[in-house]
Amino acid sequence: MLDSLRLLDPAAALRHTAIRIGLAALLAAFITVGAQAQGTTLSARNHPITVAVVGDSVANDLGNGMEDLFVRHRNVRVVKKTRFATGLVRTDYFNWNASIREFLNHHDPDVILVLIGGNDRQAIRTKGRRLDPLTRPWVAEYQRRVGHFMRNIRRERAKVFWIGLPAVRSDSLTHAYRVMNRIYRREARRYGFRYVSIWDEFLSPSGGYTSFGESLEGVKRRLRKNDGMHFTEAGRLSLAAYVAHAIGLQ
Repeated sequence: MLDSLRLLDPAAALRHTAIRIGLAALLAAFITVGAQAQGTTLSARNHPITVAVVGDSVANDLGNGMEDLFVRHRNVRVVKKTRFATGLVRTDYFNWNASIREFLNHHDPDVILVLIGGNDRQAIRTKGRRLDPLTRPWVAEYQRRVGHFMRNIRRERAKVFWIGLPAVRSDSLTHAYRVMNRIYRREARRYGFRYVSIWDEFLSPSGGYTSFGESLEGVKRRLRKNDGMHFTEAGRLSLAAYVAHAIGLQ
């Protein structure tokens, strides 16, 4: 069976061991993050450190993985603002800019993780015009919308990390996500956010899409669902651990 258990190769085993060891020092790292943002330490606070996960259904996978990852950490609280089938294109269906500030003001997070855009490869209608996906006018307008959203989530005391989209089974979507990830990276730099790429972590050894990969337990498992986009339970845990490690919580 394709998802039968197997031992990790030595390099992969070392990488996953490093992630697990890094997570053991998570609370100390959060204190460092808080000190940089506030000029004080989070250890003096009377409430848990709050990590907010914001975005679409893939962000929901990340949020669920973060909850599973930190279920035994009483000093870490994960909150989610996720909505399926939404993004920054169809503002007539759901307007992220109109709702995000209330969520952030209510939870006052120390760390914000954003993963959005999986539904955004579609035409943009603006000022009576239709902009076809990935054309120059579309890219310019989408970049403007990304920047607008980043301005709305930027907060004085919170560290913001924009998580890039993963490669998916669909070749056309994968191409679109490459273009969109370049926009996210460029705008994140402009607004002082940290861009985190998860692209290479969930590819096959040959560099193509695969539903399988090494889990945190050190075995081969199915990490992506049958739709070729979303993450299984093992996959969302690997995604959460990778993001936690990548943003320097080690």
